Amino acid sequence: MAEAGKAGIATLVMHGKQHLTALRADGNVLVLETLYFADEIRDPKAELDVPGRVRSRPQELKMAVSLVESMSDEWRPSRYRDTYTDRVNELIKAKRSGGEFQPSEAAPEPTDVVDLLAVLRRSVGDARSGRGTRKAPAKTAAKKAPAKKTAAKKAPAKKTAAKKAPAKKTPAKKAASKKAASRRKAS
Repeated sequence: MAEAGKAGIATLVMHGKQHLTALRADGNVLVLETLYFADEIRDPKAELDVPGRVRSRPQELKMAVSLVESMSDEWRPSRYRDTYTDRVNELIKAKRSGGEFQPSEAAPEPTDVVDLLAVLRRSVGDARSGRGTRKAPAKTAAKKAPAKKTAAKKAPAKKTAAKKAPAKKTPAKKAASKKAASRRKAS
């Protein structure tokens, strides 16, 4: 097949379904790839609501590139295991030995992400501060609210003939004023 530059097309039944496949030579091995039947191919524009051209600001693109670069690392296949198969094998061993087994926990509830850019900044900061070590997220600078304009002061109201009695202080106010007085004396 390699010398002829050709591939074989065949059908295969897998998981109770018929698949279209291509059998081709790749070096010294034969590779079997599953293909799609014509009726399985759909036009994404007809099936999905695909947005038009998305424009991003230069700082957003720079942030995305920085995030990808900070999370990039050398490929080490030994870091990855088929944990699903491991759990199934543990379950089989537990059932065989008559032991107890625990069903898996329910998935956690999704969280609300309000500001995606702030989350990306924290993620980049975490990745830069040390791969694999989890540090407290850096605090982002809060935007200052614009200064409020103060209203023009009104002229003092005319005093009435009757004097008002001074307001009584509550015990909490008395204690607060004593503390303030003792602080002034200590200074």
